[in-house]
Amino acid sequence: MMGEENFRIPKIVGYARVSTADQKENGASLDIQRAKIIEKAQEFKGELIEIYHDDGKTGTNMNRPGLNQLLARCSKKDITHLIVFDSSRLSRDTKDYLTIRTLLKKYKVQIIALTGISSFDNDPYSMFFDEILAAVNALHPRISGFKARQTAVEKFKNGIYPSWAPLGYKNVVNPNPTNSYDRRIVVPDETTAPFITQAFKMYGSGGYAIFDIRMFLHNNGLRGKLGKPVQYSIVHNTLRNPFYYGLMRWGGMEGIGKHQPLIDKPTFDLIQGILAEKGDYGIRKRKHNFLLRGFVFCKHCHKRYVAEWHYHPKFKSRNGRIGYYHCSQVGKRGRCSSKYVLLEDLETQVEKEVAKLEFKPEFVEAVKRNLREVYEGSINRVKAVKKALYNRKTALEEKRERLEEELLVGTLDREAFKRNKVKIEAELLGVQKELLEIEKIRTIDIDIIEEVLSITRNIARTYKEADINRKRAYLHFFFKEFWVKDKQIIDIMYQPAIGVLKQADSVILSTDWLPNSRRLRITISSILKAFEDLVQVELLKVRWEEIKRLQQPTALSIAKLAP
Repeated sequence: MMGEENFRIPKIVGYARVSTADQKENGASLDIQRAKIIEKAQEFKGELIEIYHDDGKTGTNMNRPGLNQLLARCSKKDITHLIVFDSSRLSRDTKDYLTIRTLLKKYKVQIIALTGISSFDNDPYSMFFDEILAAVNALHPRISGFKARQTAVEKFKNGIYPSWAPLGYKNVVNPNPTNSYDRRIVVPDETTAPFITQAFKMYGSGGYAIFDIRMFLHNNGLRGKLGKPVQYSIVHNTLRNPFYYGLMRWGGMEGIGKHQPLIDKPTFDLIQGILAEKGDYGIRKRKHNFLLRGFVFCKHCHKRYVAEWHYHPKFKSRNGRIGYYHCSQVGKRGRCSSKYVLLEDLETQVEKEVAKLEFKPEFVEAVKRNLREVYEGSINRVKAVKKALYNRKTALEEKRERLEEELLVGTLDREAFKRNKVKIEAELLGVQKELLEIEKIRTIDIDIIEEVLSITRNIARTYKEADINRKRAYLHFFFKEFWVKDKQIIDIMYQPAIGVLKQADSVILSTDWLPNSRRLRITISSILKAFEDLVQVELLKVRWEEIKRLQQPTALSIAKLAP
């Protein structure tokens, strides 16, 4: 039996790899490597089982389909030899190469390299030499990577973006390069750039969510993987990317690029403010938009509550589903002892807490008076701007008439007349455009004013009749956290402006239909000042110049009232 084992026919596998197109054409292509492997296998008079290969795969990454198949085949322990064109074909990473070498040694596979220096014996000197060889193989990609990095840094310093173009741009060969760094540049993609610009304007108007932007881009031809809408995260990152107004960020560096911006800096800043607010107050659309997400905390373990739907045919009266709030550490996620709470039970408790709040008539009148002043001030500002534009238009028309008179009497030649007339016509067109834009703008939405007044008159009724997003906005205005124990709200943390509710001997509030509730009171001067500040700052937050530049009517959400 020993003799048969010593003289058995070798079972051989081969492995070939190329990483670049240049290697395919000018170096050791896959075909050349295969031919050499077959030739060597014939010398061994062994059985060549298969030649595995990876095309266009870097040697610094061990996750290669061909290599994985090779190692899987060798794991059967019936392969005696592995033939490679060069040991660097297996890996150009020192750690990965030694790992592969160890695996093949475990499977009793002998490596045969056709070129280069190699030593695969098991004595200490050969193993040490093998380790040095692995380090040498790893040196080439490190040098190449270092050179590429240095080149990219110099490109960045010259205002050329050295990486893949973001959505709305494309990488192209520069037809008129000025140096070695701008041979490949980033330019707007004529098929997608206009829609990216429009997406920024839509989001900046305050009337669209990121999900709406996704569908807008999808409907205009921008596709993600498998033809689906681009991912939510990609749209979100696009809106946060300063590259679109000209600022490049790459490799820890920052600088103004030479690429063409798709938006201006004020538009970008406005959008960052909106994104920050929606991030704070959780107003973006979700698959399941639970009312109390982010508000409720567990008194047992102090972790946040989460919500979920349970689906089962037995819930026929509930359309086949039932909702629960529960601590995030219950069940598989942790060991909290708190219990699940029915969705409607906890939301009803919160509604009762809202019903305890009531503003005194004096405060309601103060809010109405403040809103009236804000509204009238905005109207007067619009009137003043329109008056200035009409005066400018009249002056330009008079200037044009004087030019015509000078041409008729002969004091102005025809070329000078044409030149001045074109200039005046361009200015008139600009004035007319500004007037049209102003006509579109409503500085403060009357519906928003009515909503502010409604919630000050009757908080409980306004909250009950509101949709889920507006309810969340109201909750954010009044409450910061609800703490739950044994399925009951046992503690409440109010927002700072509402914290004075617990001060006594002032204004109001109790609910007669909750006999055991505390009598809540509020300092009218403090809350009046807080509410007046909110109305003045938040309702006029979108500046006149920003609204005019966006060229769209702006509908402010009631969520803007949240502190």
